[in-house]
Amino acid sequence: MIRIVQLMKTFGEENRCRIAMLLLERSMCVCEIATVLDISLSTVSRHLKEMTFVGIVEGEKDGRWISYSITEDPVVRRLTGVIDGQLRNREPMKSDREQASTLKREDCAISLRGGKEADAK
Repeated sequence: MIRIVQLMKTFGEENRCRIAMLLLERSMCVCEIATVLDISLSTVSRHLKEMTFVGIVEGEKDGRWISYSITEDPVVRRLTGVIDGQLRNREPMKSDREQASTLKREDCAISLRGGKEADAK
């Protein structure tokens, strides 16, 4: 029961819930999530750390980035599925998914650094 309570508390924060819904669509790095949610990298990292601790997400090294995704844990999958079913067609989840679908990781990294790489080209 303690685990379910921990999971529900974690999903109870709006940004963490939005992150989970994004990660149901595809794996994403911190800079992509920060861009979609329009919050700082440190805030996203803090949320992902808590979500990793309770077993909602896991990170995997992907070149220069760490890609985060929802774990295969059946309880987590069931909970995220229920939440997704209730929120999928509501704002801000709908616009989050639309924005994420056109987002490129490299563009996010450049824009978050103030366009330094783009300026150097």
